[in-house]
Amino acid sequence: MFNLRWVPLPVLEKALSEKQHREIVLFLYLKMTTSSRVKIEGRKKSEIMQVLSISESTLYRRLDTLREWDWVGYDEITGVYSIRGFKRIYELEKFKGKTAVYLRIDELYHFQVFSFAACVGYLVRQQSSWKRRGAGRKTWRSKQSPAYVFKPVAISVMENLFKLSKDTIISLKEQAIDLGYLLRERGYTLLHEAKYHDQTYYMAYPEHWGRLRRVRNFIVLLGPDRLSDKLYYRRKKYS
Repeated sequence: MFNLRWVPLPVLEKALSEKQHREIVLFLYLKMTTSSRVKIEGRKKSEIMQVLSISESTLYRRLDTLREWDWVGYDEITGVYSIRGFKRIYELEKFKGKTAVYLRIDELYHFQVFSFAACVGYLVRQQSSWKRRGAGRKTWRSKQSPAYVFKPVAISVMENLFKLSKDTIISLKEQAIDLGYLLRERGYTLLHEAKYHDQTYYMAYPEHWGRLRRVRNFIVLLGPDRLSDKLYYRRKKYS
């Protein structure tokens, strides 16, 4: 039984920026495979531990965290866990965004990478989907078109938004590309033709020292990679 398909983007942002992806994986797995009320014992407990590759102590530690957030309730008398709906979570977390991302259960195995790709993909679409309405009005449309529009997203921007280190961002970006969540076009600007491999070409741009490369017969200035995504977004109302 897989009850869940669309996950609010703010949930993925919390998983990414607060480094809570492991706890949220458990929450989403429970939403995917149970009704809103479940006893976590016997066969169900063994299933969760096996699928998520966690120990019993880790399972209960993460459940305790979810209970602290009130994302999961617990009845001491019956031993039943209540899995909160997204409407309640929006109220608890004061989430605002209405964009949701399509999630398959196998994405839980690399959920941090998926969350990163979804947040980056949103940034790309935000840049490419602005349209003017009247004098100065703009809206963002979370539709699937335009598809595969590549836009630059600087690492410094991702560091600021996602509260992650540069090394972590680079690692997650490479994994997201390898898994096919993100598409990349190398970001560079052609400066001039360089028929011969001569260091004097580089000396012509001292202000860009360290960012110049020779690509085929050209000297290029390196810039942020241009990215696109292969995920599915839609607008959903939870509040």
